[in-house]
Parts: sequence; C-alpha cells; structure tokens
Amino acid sequence: MFNSGTNRKEIPAFFLKALAVVFLIRLALAAWLPMSGDEAYFIVWGKNLDYGYYDHTPVVGWILAGLLSISDATLWLRLPSVLLPIFISYAIFRILQPRLPDVAVWVALAYLVAPVNLVNILITTDTPLIFFSFVSAWFFYLALYETKSNKDFLLAGLFLGLAFFSKYFAVLLGFSYGFYIVLFHRDRKNLLGLALILLMVAPFVALNLLWNYNHCWNNILFNLFNRTAGAEDPLTSLMKYLVMLVYLFSPLLVYFLVKNKSIFAMRWRENFYHCFSWLAFFPLVLFLIVLLRKEVGLHWVLSFYPFIFIAVAGVLNVKQWRWTFHFMWLFSIVHIIAVSAVMLLPVETFASKKEAVENLTFGKYPQEVLAELKPYEKDYTFATISYGMSSVLSYYSRKHVIVFDKASFHAREDERLTDYKKLDGKDILVFKRTALNLDKLKRYFVHAERKSFKVREATFELLVGNGFKYDLYREEVLKSINKDFYAIPDWLPVGQCEFKDKYDFNDKK
Repeated sequence: MFNSGTNRKEIPAFFLKALAVVFLIRLALAAWLPMSGDEAYFIVWGKNLDYGYYDHTPVVGWILAGLLSISDATLWLRLPSVLLPIFISYAIFRILQPRLPDVAVWVALAYLVAPVNLVNILITTDTPLIFFSFVSAWFFYLALYETKSNKDFLLAGLFLGLAFFSKYFAVLLGFSYGFYIVLFHRDRKNLLGLALILLMVAPFVALNLLWNYNHCWNNILFNLFNRTAGAEDPLTSLMKYLVMLVYLFSPLLVYFLVKNKSIFAMRWRENFYHCFSWLAFFPLVLFLIVLLRKEVGLHWVLSFYPFIFIAVAGVLNVKQWRWTFHFMWLFSIVHIIAVSAVMLLPVETFASKKEAVENLTFGKYPQEVLAELKPYEKDYTFATISYGMSSVLSYYSRKHVIVFDKASFHAREDERLTDYKKLDGKDILVFKRTALNLDKLKRYFVHAERKSFKVREATFELLVGNGFKYDLYREEVLKSINKDFYAIPDWLPVGQCEFKDKYDFNDKK
C-alpha cells in the first residue's frame, strides 16, 4: 500500500530489530499494566454491540467485540494498540525512504520510540482513529500528487469515514482536506475528488445521525454541550496546550525546527511536505479556537501526530534526527522507569496519599478485592458511583456492575443498560474505592448499612442497601440526570429516547 520503490532487502536490519524490541516492550507493558477505566468502558461497548454509543462513534466497540469472541485477556484485547505505532513507524519509513533515504529510518525510529508510542498501550477510541486517519491521509496525498486517481480519492474518503466512525476528531481531518483543496488545488478534477471523498463519508454520517435520532441525540449533546462546560481560563489552557506540544514533539525536535526554520520554509514549497504540513498543522491551529471553550487534551492531537514527523522529515539533517531519536528513547525510558516504580514498589510507599493507595491496591490486586465482595454476588446487584470504576469492576468480576447516583457527564452508556424500575425493592451493594461518604445514598433504601474492608494497606467502603426505593431515586437522581444530560434542543427532531421513555420523562416536566 505504501509504495516506496524499495524492496525488503533495503530495510536496515537495525530498524527491523528496533521494531521487534519495541513490540516486545509494548507487549510486556500490555500484559503487566492493569486495565484502565476507559478501556474497561469500551469493553462494555464490545459486550453490547451497537452502531453507536453514548459519547462516541462505535468502531472500537466493534473491534473489541471481535476480540472478545476469542478471549477477554488483557493482553489480547490490547493487541491492536500494541501493533499500531509499529505499523505507522514502518509506513513512515516506506513513505520517506525514496525521498529522503539518509534520514527516513531515523524519522521512523524517532516516531516509534516517542513516549506516547512506546508506553501507551491502551485500547481506546484513539486506536482505530489514528490508524484510519493515517491511511486516509496517504491516499489523499496520492490522489492529489501521484496517481491523481479518483479511486484514491474514494479510498481517502472511505478511510476518513471509518476514522469518523471511530471518533469525531476525524472531522478535523476532513476540514483539512476541504480547505487544502479549496485554497491550493481548486481545479475541476480535485473539486470532483473532494466530492468523491464526501460521497464516501456520507453513509457514515447518515448512520451516525440515524443513531442519534433514535438515541436522545446523546453524541451531539455530549460533544457539543456537556463536555464543553466549565472550561478553564483560555490563557491557562493555551499555556498547557503549548507545553503539551513541546512534550509530544520533544524539546530537542522543537529546538531543531526553530534552528532550521529557513529550511522548513523551503520545504513548504514542495508538494509532499506542503501536503503533510497542512494536514499536521491545520488541526493544531484549529485547536487554538477550541481552547476558548475547552482545554485540549493530549489524546486530541494523537491522530495528527504521525503527520508531523513526515512533514518535518526534510527539515532536520541526519545528525539532528539521530540526536532526536536518542533523546526520544531516553525520554521514554524515564517514563518506563516511573511506571515500573509505581507497579513494583510496595503499596505502603504511598501511604501518605490514601486515595493513591486505594487506587493502586485495586489496580494491582483486583482479585483480592473481589474476594471480599463474593459473599454478596448472589443476592445483590453490584454498583459503584463512577462509570470508570463500574467498568473496571465489571471486567474483573465478569458481572455487570451498574452506576449508582448521578456520576459525571462522561461515559454514561450504563443508562442504556440499566433499568432502575426493575430494581425497585431489590438489594444493591454500592462499592467505593475511595473513602468518600456514602451516607447520602442511604435514603434510597428501606435499610442500608455502611461496611468497610481492608485489602493490604487500603480500606474500601460498602453500602449494603436493602429495598431500593425507585420512586425517590427517580425524583431526586433520574430527574436531575434527565435535566442535565437529556435536554434535547427543540430544533432537533427525536425518533426515540429510551431514557425518557423508560422513566416517563417525555412530558418534559
């Protein structure tokens, strides 16, 4: 796919060895590190297959559903994420080798051993987003400058549609395509190519709109309204954003780019670098507008991250790319040492930070925690007051764990999976990883008792609730959830809204 005019024999042996070493490191980390809340949440998607979910489009759920049909082992479920940076690093080398044979391998290696690529082994929505965005961008470049083929425009659109069905950030890549063609290649053939891209994306957009129409417009409400609330001061957000970019690209790479800015200006005139520079930097500039309302997280940038290395490949010389590679792997080793220290040091090391002790204990010894809950599993519905915690507990216990109380605006898929009407009068066990007060939840039961248990150095809390009071819970919790997270604007047509139908909120009282 990534035609470079080279054959396998021309690939440096040390590059293949580096790919193998990084694969083994990432494999070890994937097997060793505990399941995160985000990953466990997406595993819940995989167990409840659909063409859309509360906060994102569905591809990672589909991937996990396929993997879960074979095994639910942590290493197996993380395998796509383990392989992703290795594939992209190899592709970067194949793309650059005929153009920059002296630096291609060093650019690919610098990308490969960057901390976010060496250490991050989580399987999330970003995993398919990064893959499909990268492949789409390559076909976009081919269609514009090399093959000039409508087939490649169609493939760019297909993979952009799959990226969009992985995560909404793909919209920014689509904007990049559109503005690039309109500003720099506004001829009949390329405008037709843009139309072909839109044609391929349209079915994915239509399916997403159909899902939202029949599911309370959850995606739209979450991404455009709920998650933008409470933004930080724009200046503070800007400073954090700039520091994050320096971290991602490394201070050394940033230094070389500033030092060689005249070379960058010269490379900008060449089609290949011009295209990938636009695809890399246009979304990063758009994020500056987003900063006015919302802090930009590190994961927002990841799908555009590979384009940076391609765009600036010709700006640094061989010696500078070697230095960048060596800085990157040393920087990553620091990360690995830090992660290993947290995992290997006794939990008591963090005794001064009670919440950290509880988090680490549950992450490192989940089965010991679950053993304390086992006496309740036959008679009680398990619950937590956190979507992440419920998902992780569900993963390790292989038992659906509901989310009790209001929780945050993130990851509210459990509202589709749980019917509190059916729990009326039932017994519910609320598990808390931290020592926050559970007394306020006692009111939702005929009888409730606080208990605690200790695993190693951590103390966990339970609320053993008997006789769940659905009517009171609906009035005080579900009604608030409906007001805050299901306030569908009047201008949006609604097909179905299961939450409102389930709890009789369609009267809009």
